[in-house]
Amino acid sequence: MHYTANNAFNSKTEIHGRFERAVQRDRREVKILKRYLKFSSLRMRLGLLILFAILPMFGLALYTYLQERNFAISNVEGDVQQYAGFACAFQEQFIEGARQLLVALAKHPGVQDQDPMVCSRHFSEMSQEYSRYANLGVISLDGEPICLASPVPDSASFGAQPWFQQTIASQDLVIAAGHGEYSSGRAVLNLSYPVMGPSGTITAIVFAALDLEQLNQITGEVQMPDETELVMIDRGGNVLAYLPDPEKWVGKTLQDPPLISTILSKGQDIVELPGLDGIERLYAFTPLRSTVETGLYVGIGIPTAIAYSEANQTLARHLAGLGLITVLALLAVYFGSDVLILRRVRALVGAAKRLSSGDMKARTGLTAGAGELDQLARTFDEMAQALEQQALQLSQAETKYRTLVEQLPVITYIARPDELRSTLYISPQVRTILGFSPETWVGDPQLWLRQIHPEDRQQVLERLSQSDSDREASGFTAEYRIWSEDGRMLHIYDEAMMVREGEGATQFLHGVMRDITEQKQAQAQLLGYQEQLRSLASELSLAEERERRRIATDLHDRVGQTLAVSKMRLGVLKEAASAADQGEWIDDIRSLIEQAIQETRSLIFEISSPILYELGLEAAFEWLAEKMEKQHAVASRYRDDGQPKPLDDDIRVLLFQATSELLVNVAKHARAKHVEISTKRDGSEIRVVVEDDGIGFDSAQISSWWGKNQGFGLFSIRERLRYVGGVLCVESQPGKGTRITLTAPLS
Repeated sequence: MHYTANNAFNSKTEIHGRFERAVQRDRREVKILKRYLKFSSLRMRLGLLILFAILPMFGLALYTYLQERNFAISNVEGDVQQYAGFACAFQEQFIEGARQLLVALAKHPGVQDQDPMVCSRHFSEMSQEYSRYANLGVISLDGEPICLASPVPDSASFGAQPWFQQTIASQDLVIAAGHGEYSSGRAVLNLSYPVMGPSGTITAIVFAALDLEQLNQITGEVQMPDETELVMIDRGGNVLAYLPDPEKWVGKTLQDPPLISTILSKGQDIVELPGLDGIERLYAFTPLRSTVETGLYVGIGIPTAIAYSEANQTLARHLAGLGLITVLALLAVYFGSDVLILRRVRALVGAAKRLSSGDMKARTGLTAGAGELDQLARTFDEMAQALEQQALQLSQAETKYRTLVEQLPVITYIARPDELRSTLYISPQVRTILGFSPETWVGDPQLWLRQIHPEDRQQVLERLSQSDSDREASGFTAEYRIWSEDGRMLHIYDEAMMVREGEGATQFLHGVMRDITEQKQAQAQLLGYQEQLRSLASELSLAEERERRRIATDLHDRVGQTLAVSKMRLGVLKEAASAADQGEWIDDIRSLIEQAIQETRSLIFEISSPILYELGLEAAFEWLAEKMEKQHAVASRYRDDGQPKPLDDDIRVLLFQATSELLVNVAKHARAKHVEISTKRDGSEIRVVVEDDGIGFDSAQISSWWGKNQGFGLFSIRERLRYVGGVLCVESQPGKGTRITLTAPLS
């Protein structure tokens, strides 16, 4: 029946799997088609296609803008450099003029002679001619004024001015920003020059304090575009000139603004930076050079909005034109796609939805035309027709399978590999075998697990979990007890195989459940019979030993004693006899009686050794070794560990009989030269070992011997030991002797 169920199961699996794979393949094709035809966003995709087509035009416009912008930058850079160069040249001319003025003053006779009256008059006249200077004068080396164009308070000190010290140290023209009482507190640009005596040593310093407001007015004469920023600074960050708001920045010392820090760090460059007023400009800056190092920098910046205005206007025109073209194209796609594409696509969508919902007769109806959508429609209709044919074949195969399954005397099922083994299908035989209707069984996911005997439930769950986690496992098999609906306990053999279906490898348990209750009952009866036979064999052996003991006792007490008394009386009779021939007859009779007594004693030992009962098991084993050596000429010895070994009478008798039988086997079959008997206490057990050096045998053949009714002696010993809780262990190899261990419990 198991073979029939498996054949049916395999046939069903093959048929179902073949058609299921075909259906799954076609479903995948439908899914791919539906994914390809995402109709709800087709307009959007066409619009994106238009946008992708127009995108290079936007790129071209951007490229043109960047080209024009770079061209504008080049032009602006040239203009800025030109303005900066012009302003720088203008300032350089002014500085050079001031230097030449100081050189001429340093050679004036009044200055050379340090005549205050002469040089004061001369400087006063010059200050009226050069109104741009806040003051002119000559300073002695100790910092005291020799002559000045404009008087200063007595508290004015020239010696503390940095430019004064730098001029003495450098003995050359020094240009530095400053302010003080000598300039009426106004911010000035100081130009100082050493006065050299006839000996070539410095004798005084002549200086000119240029009013920065005057300098800014001179700078303003440079013609520049609107919102252009001009700035002149020295190394210390002092703003010497600034346009367009000189009163806001001139005379201030700045270090942090990006424009100032960039000018001081680079010296000369063209960069795009925010100005002091925060407006982004394209700046060109350069050092202010003369015949000497001035330490001054001039920078001019034009706003980037002005520089890039033409390029920005061109880009705006291009983007506006492209935007209009894009809008018109999208409108054409939106309204034209419905007429040219979407109507056909909707027909395909409707047919695909009907097909996916199970309507195998769904068709698009779009057969005319040679376009791509028409070809797609024809392909879809052909696929739908093939699906309809396969579905019909599958339905017929399932009908045949269901008919076959419902006639088998087993329960077939399909379930998921979860903890509850949720049943998807179960055959009607579940009502016949377990008493539950298929609807009840499928509708209650916990019914199967609930009906399993509590003692078997955990083992079944572990087997189920193991088969699910092991991907290479062939399936699930288990034997368990289960309660039927009417309360009967049945034994079930459950066998299932794992089937993976579909793209996601969905797993199901396809299996059969067979009722093996009668088989289990027969096995239980057989085990009971075996236990009874084992008990009867043990009892028979003990009864046999008791009968042997009784017979030996009777022989000893009756026959032996009678023969002994007869021998003694014959001795008395011999002493009383007179004739010589009577004495001879009496001696013959005594000899016969003596022989009978010896044979009776030997028979008593053969039937039941009195040593076992009177002296114990160890002495009995010693006697068996002596008997083996004497009767069979096999060197024998006995070893004991000296530990106490209390034993029940039946176990002591069993071990003695078993050892005696093993020695007989050695004498008959082993061809041994030596044999050893040993006893050892091992915890609560006694171990008796009989070991020989004979020809040995393959111990793996023992089971087959017992199956062929051979080796019954070892089988009998094993069964009798098993009955009292003992064990028989056989170790042997061909040519290497045999070692047999008997293990039994102590008292």
